[in-house]
Amino acid sequence: MFEQVGVHREVYGNGENLLVCGNVMSPPEEITNLAGQAQCVYLDPPFMTGEKFERTRPYGEKGWKKGTPVVRFKGYEDRFAGEKDYRKLLRKMVKTSWSLLKPDGVFYLHLDWRMAAQARIICDQVFGKNQFLNEIIWSYESGGRSKKFFSRKHDTILLYARSRKYRFDITKVPLDRSTKRRNHMARGVDDQGRLYSSIVTRGKEYRYYDDEPVYPGDVWTDISHLQQRDPERTGYPTQKPLKLLERLLLPATEPGDLVVDLCFGSGTTLEAAQRLDCRFAGLDANPEAAAIALSRLKTENLTVICPCGKGKAGLVTEESDGRFFMGGLETDNPAFPASATPADNLEAWETGRIEEGVFYAEQTWRRSFRYPELVQALKTDPEQIRAVMTTDAAGIRRAFRRSEE
Repeated sequence: MFEQVGVHREVYGNGENLLVCGNVMSPPEEITNLAGQAQCVYLDPPFMTGEKFERTRPYGEKGWKKGTPVVRFKGYEDRFAGEKDYRKLLRKMVKTSWSLLKPDGVFYLHLDWRMAAQARIICDQVFGKNQFLNEIIWSYESGGRSKKFFSRKHDTILLYARSRKYRFDITKVPLDRSTKRRNHMARGVDDQGRLYSSIVTRGKEYRYYDDEPVYPGDVWTDISHLQQRDPERTGYPTQKPLKLLERLLLPATEPGDLVVDLCFGSGTTLEAAQRLDCRFAGLDANPEAAAIALSRLKTENLTVICPCGKGKAGLVTEESDGRFFMGGLETDNPAFPASATPADNLEAWETGRIEEGVFYAEQTWRRSFRYPELVQALKTDPEQIRAVMTTDAAGIRRAFRRSEE
């Protein structure tokens, strides 16, 4: 018999990396304690679109296998009383980012046409005009086309350095020169049969060989926006592609460096950092964002600081003959299909122990497109399962402890 309890922290392994739920206007101490330690801070805040965003999520084994059914939930609101309130939020986030960076660290601010100009002014004031490095244009093809003006099909990513001693190595993101568009330069083949383009300036020939890399400029057209059926999609609104974040992080970091994202959303920045063997810390106000980001991350070395769900919910388990069976989670979430079973409601579950309000995870199972079937039966002494953490299809996490009867 298990009873629902509150926990304020979940720890996986050594717990070095961080997922934190909190308000960026008043960052929790777990984030402020990282002052001066981050090699890179990436910030993808609301764009002040005035919209209410929804998120979607596959439901049950069938949903994860075939993409349907899916359930829809409130995502986040990108609404502000006015530009003054938005600028106040943006300035706070930029100042916090500045304080987190090491002297040789760099900062990325990702926006679109709405507030990019005002963001540039704020960043100049906080970092200093001389610390500006780039205005990167990420151009993509998506959505409809305007007939009243040129279609707005790009985002702006501002890049600033914490100091003039910043660390940045563009040779870590080479591009294949043969994929670049041809220009006015002449084409040729040298004595070794190598193809090249050449130009003569003031009597001197300059050759650019096809088999030598070329490096990105500040206009990127080769990284696609995530399409509706892209397997990388999590259902979280305004998700950015991994390829984009990897290009941003690679020149700025080395393995072991700390990467921070103060609006981590679906967790793309954190997954990219993990792929590059960097440490990471993420902050977001949305508890469901933590569950979605968690589903993308390896959990050998992670601490999650986020409130667990409350309200009516019951854990369905069976225990006999050296087996522990997780039947599922009974919940009355109105978004779930009426024909739902407790097993369908579960998206992930973990076993572990609870000590002084902290859940220490030992084993973890999650649904994914690759593994839609959720492990539910364990060959173990049921009495060894002292606590269970669940994540339902809405992204709500709950903790349960074996009751003492």
